[in-house]
Amino acid sequence: MGRTRRKRNIRKARDFCACDDKEEIIQLNSWLSENGMGCNDKLFLAVFDETGRGVLTKRKIRSGEELMNLPLNLTINVTTILMDKLFDKIFLENSKRCLVEYKQSVSFQSLMAFYLAFIKFQSGKTKWHIYLESLPKEYSVPYFLPNEVKQNIDSDILTVILKQKNIIDSSYSIFENILMNNVSKDSTIQDFKKSFTMAGYEWAYFTVNTRCVFMDLSKVIDLKNIENSLLTLISDNTNISLCPYLDMINHSPNARNETKLLVSKNIENVSISSLSEDLFSDVQFSIYTKNDFDPYTQVFICYGDSHNLKLITEYGFFLPANDLDYVSFTFEEVVLFLKTKAIKLSQDQISFINNHGLCKDLYIDCKGLSYNFYGLLLVVKYYYDQSTDVSRLIYSAAICSNDNNLNIIIAPMVRDKLESVKESLNKLSNVNKCVILNNCVELMCQYVRILEKFIKC
Repeated sequence: MGRTRRKRNIRKARDFCACDDKEEIIQLNSWLSENGMGCNDKLFLAVFDETGRGVLTKRKIRSGEELMNLPLNLTINVTTILMDKLFDKIFLENSKRCLVEYKQSVSFQSLMAFYLAFIKFQSGKTKWHIYLESLPKEYSVPYFLPNEVKQNIDSDILTVILKQKNIIDSSYSIFENILMNNVSKDSTIQDFKKSFTMAGYEWAYFTVNTRCVFMDLSKVIDLKNIENSLLTLISDNTNISLCPYLDMINHSPNARNETKLLVSKNIENVSISSLSEDLFSDVQFSIYTKNDFDPYTQVFICYGDSHNLKLITEYGFFLPANDLDYVSFTFEEVVLFLKTKAIKLSQDQISFINNHGLCKDLYIDCKGLSYNFYGLLLVVKYYYDQSTDVSRLIYSAAICSNDNNLNIIIAPMVRDKLESVKESLNKLSNVNKCVILNNCVELMCQYVRILEKFIKC
């Protein structure tokens, strides 16, 4: 009777259902095993009430245990792209001199998204087919909200969406132009030219955006001598990679982990021209946990500490009680507000503010004014006070930033911001909810709490 009751209580407490018996997961596990992935045998895939698909441990995991390791050639990274000769032809067999005309024109994330769209189009003809089929078909980021809903979300969220749209639109235009001018007779490339769409590219872009992990391969390959390679197109670094199975482990800010690139001693600084898939079968990417996980609980890793604005716009989820959240204000907003209060900054004040970097990182969080915001208000109030050394005051602000006189200066602006957020929330209350919109609403409610706390103080 006692054992039965305990088992019943355990069943009630579980917030997941196993999904290892699903056909796509069976195929994925088989594919990973056949291609050399080493995985802790305690781990299984499951669907959780709170987070959706994630990784479950059926037995106790202790700090220091390896969660999994992947051969480098089972991850999609910069070497994968460089070794794909068919993908290379898109750029090299072209009526345009792509490597010259589009030099440093796109981010590595954009190139990786284009590559993902290319291999997804090939379906069963590519080794990545089973992995690609296991990926989500859509993503819960605000970018995909209907335009009529976007009109009422917070301006901070909208600003991120617009930046994402600009990057996606400009890079899509470049890749579309490159495809248009491709002269290859390869049938796969010709068919891909006809099927490349914005919708497919957006999916690929956010697959990379939401699922990539940091991977620095600079000790393995020579990334300095990149002439006549696709890397001349890149405007940033190449330190991201898609890692099958690892990308199913969900994020927690409380998780601690360590990644290691285990490299054979004879593999170092390999030139781009010498890359081969077999070479990287001896390079392992491993991840170790620094946490303990009880049986039948979800295993987490930390992808980096982030505020919820980044989490919802880049990754599609919201973390409650996130102390990193803040409400930002632009320097232009502050200047405009001060003018309404008959406070006009002199050219000397503006120069001082710019020289000390006090025109950026202006925000209010659960602790109050940011250091820069506090410093800016010190300049507003005390710059022409003969008895006050403003520079010294600013540096002391790092220790003490609770001058209520400064808070009073901007209190009306904060109230206006608070009312604006509340008004937007009221309009959104009449819109049919979805995961994406719920995340936006949660963040905006967090903004309300932060602003209300500041006003009360």
